[in-house]
Amino acid sequence: MGNFISKNLSLLLTIGGVYYIYQYINSGSKSFTEPLGNLLAKLQFQANGSHDIERAWAGFFLDKSKLDFSYKVKDELWLEAVIKLNPKNQALVDTIFDAEMRLRPEYQVLLDGEVSPQTVVTVQAR
Repeated sequence: MGNFISKNLSLLLTIGGVYYIYQYINSGSKSFTEPLGNLLAKLQFQANGSHDIERAWAGFFLDKSKLDFSYKVKDELWLEAVIKLNPKNQALVDTIFDAEMRLRPEYQVLLDGEVSPQTVVTVQAR
């Protein structure tokens, strides 16, 4: 075993050095390649004639798993998708959540149910 290491030490050091340089370049280039990839994706999106999915009616399902123990939104991606799904969803989100994105106590009855203009009005009428 000692003979193997002594004969291949330079090879092992070279492999380690190449790996270190690769990791260094890979982590440094991420700040450049990620925005470039996003830009290329948007260009392809437009070239294909694609568009964001929008729903005709305002509303969404308020899934309890998207909130933490204090009813604060923990899944930002879910929230972004809800807002983009219909322009009127932003008003619903602003109504049922406070400035810290915590579900207001009076709207906790909507957990695991539909949030729509009708259900919000029903809760407000109580």
